[in-house]
Amino acid sequence: MSQAKEKDNFWLYVIGGVIVFVAVVFMIKGSEHGKYVKAEQLVAEDIHNSAYSVKK
Repeated sequence: MSQAKEKDNFWLYVIGGVIVFVAVVFMIKGSEHGKYVKAEQLVAEDIHNSAYSVKK
């Protein structure tokens, strides 16, 4: 009576989950990249267009 051991795939699932999580984070970060280009151009043109400019 030989019982075949079932292979444990726990670490495979953990690694797969981490890879999916990292891929989703990079996809979201990539889609947000060009979101504030116009604001960045306006601040570069005139520093007083920024809400965080230093008031003197």
